Amino acid sequence: MSESASKQQTADQNNIALLVIDIQQGLFGKSLYKAEQLLHNINTLIDRARRGGVPVFFIQHSGAKTLVKGSPDWQLHPQLHLLATDPVVHKQHGNAFEDTGLDEALSRENVTGLVVAGLVTHGCVRAT
Repeated sequence: MSESASKQQTADQNNIALLVIDIQQGLFGKSLYKAEQLLHNINTLIDRARRGGVPVFFIQHSGAKTLVKGSPDWQLHPQLHLLATDPVVHKQHGNAFEDTGLDEALSRENVTGLVVAGLVTHGCVRAT
């Protein structure tokens, strides 16, 4: 790899962020396949992102009938590696960019690429 290609790869890595979508208590139930392993994998990804200087954004869904804001089900999972300084974006649509400040928050961090992980991959993760 040429020196300029190596510098570009480093620059690209410095402009990414990790989005952790809907890791909320109400989505962790007996029907969630390998829930403990999933949580472990997400936390490993969060920890690696932090070690690499990659900003981590947590996305939290609320709805009128499920994951009602303020309810125990709405809360982020208590074992999630969330720091008090981490940005948490609240959403009411599947797409985490719709009617939220996520785009502006990413722009402030000069983010140009995303790594996305979370629950409901066929829904909210895909929509985002």
